[in-house]
Amino acid sequence: MTADNKPTPKKIQSQLERILQSIEFRASDKQRNFLRFVINEALEGRSPQLKGYTIAVSVYGRSQGFDPQVDPIVRVEAGRLRRALDHYYLTAGKNDPVRIKIPKGGYVPEFQIVRKPTSEGALPSSGGDAGTAPVDPSIAVMPLINLSGNNRQEYFAEGLTEELTTELARYQDIRVIASQSTLRFKDQEFEPGAIGRDLGARYLLKGSVRKDEKSVKVSIQLLDTSTEEQIWGESYKRDQTAADLIAVQEEISRSAIGIIADQYGLINRGMSKESRKKAPADFRAYDAILQFYHYETELTPAAFKAALSALEQAIEIDPEYGLAWSMLGHLHADNYALEFCKIEEPLEKALTFAQKGVALAPENQFARDALTLVHFHRSDKDLFLQHADETIALNPNSPYIVGVAGWHMVLFGEWDRGLDLLKKGMTLNPYHPSWFHLAPFMYHYHRNEYENAYSEALKFNFPELYLDPMMRAAALGQLGRLSDANTAMDQLLQSEPDFLNQGRRLVGRYIKVEGLIDRIFDGLRKAGLAGGES
Repeated sequence: MTADNKPTPKKIQSQLERILQSIEFRASDKQRNFLRFVINEALEGRSPQLKGYTIAVSVYGRSQGFDPQVDPIVRVEAGRLRRALDHYYLTAGKNDPVRIKIPKGGYVPEFQIVRKPTSEGALPSSGGDAGTAPVDPSIAVMPLINLSGNNRQEYFAEGLTEELTTELARYQDIRVIASQSTLRFKDQEFEPGAIGRDLGARYLLKGSVRKDEKSVKVSIQLLDTSTEEQIWGESYKRDQTAADLIAVQEEISRSAIGIIADQYGLINRGMSKESRKKAPADFRAYDAILQFYHYETELTPAAFKAALSALEQAIEIDPEYGLAWSMLGHLHADNYALEFCKIEEPLEKALTFAQKGVALAPENQFARDALTLVHFHRSDKDLFLQHADETIALNPNSPYIVGVAGWHMVLFGEWDRGLDLLKKGMTLNPYHPSWFHLAPFMYHYHRNEYENAYSEALKFNFPELYLDPMMRAAALGQLGRLSDANTAMDQLLQSEPDFLNQGRRLVGRYIKVEGLIDRIFDGLRKAGLAGGES
């Protein structure tokens, strides 16, 4: 760094205060103290003393006997602080005159002057460059418009705006712009692209409320600020009385946000498509997360390998990225069950990675879910149920998390509770994964309701997985529809040629109900599976 490119201490302090006062700097109070401490120490010429021990004692109140090898608090918090700084410079600070960075591998901050002159030679405003869309999953809820013709009804529109923002904030992988940032646009016409650049938001949620004495009608639209197109819209009409207005707000916000922000929601699905167009060399850590979401919709060996490679690259870029570690754990658990490729001790690795993900991101719901999945595949029902309850408690309205917890419970034979949770997840987000239908298939099959089981099998719709033709063959075999059953059996053996010898082991990775595997193979024998499978 040249002397001309190094800001003065006064400019550094000014930039520090700009960051700390910005609502786009998403850091905890301790992380803010961390940043202030290392900058002040560096400006005082004490950079050589900026070690993990010093920060742990001075910022986090650890005792003089602190051992950074045992307690990783500083390393973990430094990773979170780096991500908070990255978010800030992607949004409100993208055109700030001074850039502050804490390079990986240490805690000594670096400072650099950023020169971006406009045609008049001045620095650009913080609104961002025209045509530049935020690259992270970010959304702003614009103040809902009151169309009731009665200012006294304004409170309902304001309350629903806040409820939508609060519900979105439960999804930790999506950055939600604070409501105070959007209030200045209340009752104004706006261009989505300009607002997106101003707020640093890739998506906008806008809408209107029309309320009278008997009913309330809410219209909501999701806009992509990069294209200025509406990508989703819905109208909700509810009868209401004064006593249940809060319930109406909560119901509408849960329904809308589940569709938008869920793991299988509109934001992740849209950004996942974009990420797949990138060359691996252009990947950021978050692109690996999107590759994982794509894998979950495909469940093919190719998608598995792409997600695995991207996540391994992500943890090299950011070793403290808890969600990436959790998704690696999830992938290894899936590989244990579906055997996409040869990996030594996949379930043991899955447990290690999932535990590390929870340690780095203890409040992240998906991180908890990955550990829950591992306990399912370890057939530890007690630990699975304990972790499932803890995971759901972090956000009881997350469609995927609630649904997949119910899905696993059904496969463990917890029929009633499992189906209730699964149905809730499927209702909250109609875009739920079609493999959810494996659980109701097993429920109907164990009750000898083979027509219903076959109907669920047709909805599974993952023809490259052995489970797809297996479900159809077993149900059709029990129904006596032997011609169709033989066809499904042929498809099963094309998918898994050694199913005769390996089938029970594979099916047992998912079916944890005593006697149900025997019932499945009874249907498969009727469908034409020959011999004495082991």
